[in-house]
Amino acid sequence: MDIKRRRMLTEPGDTLLLSKSSMDTAFRFTEWQETTGLTPNRFTADPICSVPLPIYTQVAPGTRQFSSVRPELMWHPLFWLPPRLAGRYNLPSGPGGALEVESTTMWSIRVALELTASGLYSIEDGWIDILATVGIDVENDVDLARIEEWQAGGVDDLLDSIDLDLYLKLETNPNWALQSAMALVEPATHAQWAILADSLMEMVSDSYDPELDTPLHEVRETIAVAASLAGVQLEEVPTDDEEPAGEFWARIELEARDGNYSTVQQFLAGPATEALGWLTLTRDTYWESVEDLQSLQGTPAA
Repeated sequence: MDIKRRRMLTEPGDTLLLSKSSMDTAFRFTEWQETTGLTPNRFTADPICSVPLPIYTQVAPGTRQFSSVRPELMWHPLFWLPPRLAGRYNLPSGPGGALEVESTTMWSIRVALELTASGLYSIEDGWIDILATVGIDVENDVDLARIEEWQAGGVDDLLDSIDLDLYLKLETNPNWALQSAMALVEPATHAQWAILADSLMEMVSDSYDPELDTPLHEVRETIAVAASLAGVQLEEVPTDDEEPAGEFWARIELEARDGNYSTVQQFLAGPATEALGWLTLTRDTYWESVEDLQSLQGTPAA
């Protein structure tokens, strides 16, 4: 049987590990919410994985994990992860070897690695349609009704039999993805900071076009949006001064929206220059990690 694949959020050439840009991360977050029907508390927003990941929770007997997901989206492998991949490990990473729950970043890396290595996600061709592998067509109204009934708690032996470990258990070492994720957390985090900072640098630099003489209010709005994104996505970047990243970007956003600037040049010389300097330093500090990781994945640095 031919393997049916579908695209969702990604484009040919996109890896699951590392997002392409700050705006791309924000757009995919919004698109995932609108397309799946999930609320933001049921999926991750960590850009370390280029697509949001659904969060698995305990469910009451007789109910389904993703009953609120639109049935036409239940073809997606992310809604069928086996427990060991859907859940998070308790790791002896705390003080004195105390157990701590696996971080969102480490879990996201682990999921990205396993889905890619197994072929459930193909960099060139997208996601395997899991329901198609058992003969269920989400474009068929009868099959959609069947999925909906199952989501509502109905019994369906075929849907209950779906097991992604048929694809995922390809390695002799069952902990390979966890071990790899533990080694990748720091360099991948640094690489993602650099990529996000680089994309925001472009956004800030392009906020004013001298040929078009971009109006001040448009420049201010662009910088405010960039600051808002940076405040969320780059909040954990360490700084050498006494102003943490989150406070810096909150100040830049406030200046962009409410600061007393009468000309574009005055504004560009103030908050825009500060923002560009911070982003440039972050990008340059961590860019080596981008090159290292992208050489491993066989993709060119941006």
